[in-house]
Amino acid sequence: MPESRRRKPKKATAARPASTVTAKRRSPSPRWFGGMIMAFFLIGIAYLLTYYFSNGGVLGMEALGGWNILIGFGFVVIGLGVATQWH
Repeated sequence: MPESRRRKPKKATAARPASTVTAKRRSPSPRWFGGMIMAFFLIGIAYLLTYYFSNGGVLGMEALGGWNILIGFGFVVIGLGVATQWH
């Protein structure tokens, strides 16, 4: 019965680490960042409450009509967007 040839042993290669790119650590947000988030939330809520309780009768709000709701919720959405950047 013929004998099989011996295979040459594979050369040892340096194993690469799974991830050579190290993640940069983000520096913590400044102290005023949390206050800015809360300010956007509170301004939006105060604007909506003022609009609803006054039935739009506040000077300047009456001309905007239904846009007042968009403005109030806009401040809240901006607050949520800013909150996603906080770390």
